[in-house]
Amino acid sequence: MGRKLSGKATMKDVAIAAGCSQTTVSVILNRAPGYKLPEKTRRRVAEAAIALGYIAPSSSATTGRSGEKPANPARRLSRRKPADTSLSSSDKVVRAFAIAILSGNWAQDSTLPPDRDLMEQFGASRAVLRDTIKVLTGKGLLESKTRARAKVRQQSEWHLLDPDVLIWQAEAGLDRSFVEHLGEMRLILEPEAAALAAQRRTQADLDLLMRLADKMGTRGITPEAFAKVDLDFHLAVAATANNPFLSAVGALIEVSLIASLRRSWPGDDPGGPTRSAKAHRDIVLAIEAGDGGRARQAMRAVIEEGISRGKR
Repeated sequence: MGRKLSGKATMKDVAIAAGCSQTTVSVILNRAPGYKLPEKTRRRVAEAAIALGYIAPSSSATTGRSGEKPANPARRLSRRKPADTSLSSSDKVVRAFAIAILSGNWAQDSTLPPDRDLMEQFGASRAVLRDTIKVLTGKGLLESKTRARAKVRQQSEWHLLDPDVLIWQAEAGLDRSFVEHLGEMRLILEPEAAALAAQRRTQADLDLLMRLADKMGTRGITPEAFAKVDLDFHLAVAATANNPFLSAVGALIEVSLIASLRRSWPGDDPGGPTRSAKAHRDIVLAIEAGDGGRARQAMRAVIEEGISRGKR
């Protein structure tokens, strides 16, 4: 039986999953000053930490509101302050503010506290606070009117497909309902992407897809390595479909896979990675044959299996 992506993880585990050094992970998660790190690295480390349920030993974020323990490790991680010093002060405030909204610290339809309280809470100047409210209004999280305090909008009005909002939501914590909705969106989009890929594939596309499918069945593959290859495969299918709108929903696929694999991965069952590799090869073979209908069905089968496994 393989170990699940959730559980007590070390900084070394996060470094391996993120494909970077333990020093880089330490700098990001412990907010070490004086380092400039790429945004892509920050996200990769944050996503690996979320997937593994990593909590830094120094973290004091062990309880939620009213002294209750958070529902899952990802929610505990989300309560840490922004870590990466490559972000500007304004970007850090935007991220922390968004996570506060998405984690439910402020209820939908509620009015935000006075500016002076927010400035103190987030360590922000009035100008940064105003810019933050403007950014989050543009992403549908807030409603702002002149001479009135901003208000949290209903979730139905949030721009949930915005990559930033999806990443912030993952950092804030994903409940079962949200994960199920992500799975439904994948079922709507990815089978059709596979069907389009069957019409538009090149030999280079097919070679890449088959290499990725084969890697899933590598003997002794770790949960973290499997998660990366699985994500690369599904993003590659979307890219092969050669539709810019499908490529734009890559963050949705990414967050959904992280959430699903954090609960359970194929290696939890004997022979699981081998079977998963075969199921992904079936997608590639259908795309190679130019059979859109078969590609659609094969992709749907893979996604449904992942959704079912994630409900365990």
